Amino acid sequence: MNVQPFNANASTIRISVTTTATSTADLPDTGNVVRICNTGSNHAYVSIGLVYAAATVPTGTAARTCLTVMAGVDVTFSLPNNGSVCKISAITETGTTTLAVQVGEGA
Repeated sequence: MNVQPFNANASTIRISVTTTATSTADLPDTGNVVRICNTGSNHAYVSIGLVYAAATVPTGTAARTCLTVMAGVDVTFSLPNNGSVCKISAITETGTTTLAVQVGEGA
């Protein structure tokens, strides 16, 4: 497996997250991996899609709209379609937090 680091000049967007799902936003670039850093003290739940994204808080029913980004954690997820700009939405269950989001190639 060929592991490529993120570009040091990768574009970054900041998302202010509350208990109301954020509007769908474009990810800052194309690539096959998204890096999300939760800089706050509350967990965030994100949804990523090709055309539309609407984050939800997890419930007892399985859903694809609530990837967990724990407070103070930096995570990477693979993107559903390399070459297209994806959409992102985020929500918290309580309080607020801030996400820093980048897109790149590799891991």
